[in-house]
Amino acid sequence: MSRAYGYIFDFDGVLARTMEPHFICYKQALAEVGVPLIKKQFYSQAGMTALEQIKCFCDLAGVETDYAAVYARKKELFKDKLMQAKPIHCNIELFNALKGLGFKTAIATGSSRLSVEPVVGLFNLKPDALVTAEDVTRGKPNPDLFLEAAAQICVKPENCIVIEDSDAGIEAARAAGMLAMRFYDFYEQQA
Repeated sequence: MSRAYGYIFDFDGVLARTMEPHFICYKQALAEVGVPLIKKQFYSQAGMTALEQIKCFCDLAGVETDYAAVYARKKELFKDKLMQAKPIHCNIELFNALKGLGFKTAIATGSSRLSVEPVVGLFNLKPDALVTAEDVTRGKPNPDLFLEAAAQICVKPENCIVIEDSDAGIEAARAAGMLAMRFYDFYEQQA
């Protein structure tokens, strides 16, 4: 079997159950500036960078505000929730099995490095590359995160397989010319 393939995993909702804590923190930070947030809307935009999400939520509400300040507040709130992340065991097992077989593995997420690295360490994941919102200018559905991950693991985009849970992530994988496997976490979506 060829090891010329690489596997790129999304993080939130694929390797870790963190979407609910993220939602709670975004909801509070946005409420403080008069922007309502609906859970279904939040989940549908998973994979976008934080600033892209905040701008979108504010635009929908017709509220102009300092997006960076809202994001800073969200990050402050999330510090207390960070270690509440729960592993998604089936995907962590898949990640480790692929790594053990010699395939290149990467994590590509629209989340910040500061919110991802502690959980990656807690779950003892050892990706060949970790690409976060700070590494690109555009989040999902743009292909930038996945293309950067492919470049970092030295695998051609057409030889990468993405494991993703969001519509934006699937769209980004397609835009990057990669195959995508859709993961549905019914546990997280019912929370």
